[in-house]
Amino acid sequence: MSQLLEPSVDDIKLRRRKIFAFLYGSFIYIIGVWGILLYTVGFVGNYFGPIINSRFGNVFPWKSIDMGTVEPFWTALAINVGLLFILGLQHSGMARPTFKNWWTKIVPKHLERSTYIVVAIAALALLQWQWRPIPNVIWNVEDPFWRPALAWISFGGWLTVLYATILVGHWKVFGVDQVIDFLEDRPYTKAPQTTPEYYKVGWPITIKGLWYYSRHPDFLGFIVAFWVTPAMTVGHLVFAIGLTIYIMIGIYFLERNLIKLWGPDYAEYVKTRSKIIPWFVRQRPISLSQSKTD
Repeated sequence: MSQLLEPSVDDIKLRRRKIFAFLYGSFIYIIGVWGILLYTVGFVGNYFGPIINSRFGNVFPWKSIDMGTVEPFWTALAINVGLLFILGLQHSGMARPTFKNWWTKIVPKHLERSTYIVVAIAALALLQWQWRPIPNVIWNVEDPFWRPALAWISFGGWLTVLYATILVGHWKVFGVDQVIDFLEDRPYTKAPQTTPEYYKVGWPITIKGLWYYSRHPDFLGFIVAFWVTPAMTVGHLVFAIGLTIYIMIGIYFLERNLIKLWGPDYAEYVKTRSKIIPWFVRQRPISLSQSKTD
């Protein structure tokens, strides 16, 4: 009878790394991503009002964009702008190729995306925790039809963000694919720059879906969620303006990097597609796969 081979020390270490990667990636996606997403929807939409004003308000530090301790105007404005700056600095800084090259020397490549999300969640949680409401009302729609309609449109913006990530590889965006590749002994590697695949992160869908009509439908969803509201306060306006400015700056640097990465193909995509608002395509570009067969 053959004897079972004892696992080597390296096998045991690899097994432990895989168990950790599975637990880490699962926790970040299920608890972290969905937890912060749902909380952010409630924070921006002021949906936590009934909870904050109930006996459950002290169970968890619920916050809403227009609810909380009111500071003097200039103090609140300075704090809020600082929080927005920290959030933008984290997102932009950690997305830079130079930082990623350094970061992956410390964090394993299969956990790089999940760890980025951890830091992003921390920056967003800090903003929500320390946000100072500025409750001066700019507009308040009380019409029984338009008030819920605007709230639903705002919620539709969040759904647009989610749908846009699904179209370009939801699991890779949030680090799940990278962990699965590691568990199945498929080292995560980026696709060669000369052969982009349409459903990979970093290359837009040019055949169908929202990405056919807009270069950044995910950012469209964010802007709708931030700006469409039945009640706009000065604090909410600061939040919307700050993140919209960040989005526009981010698009500039993102597209500049993608043009360097993919060359003429992405440059053609930029020329023929609307930046944010879905619109008619100016001309139908030849896809990369088509150009290879000509």
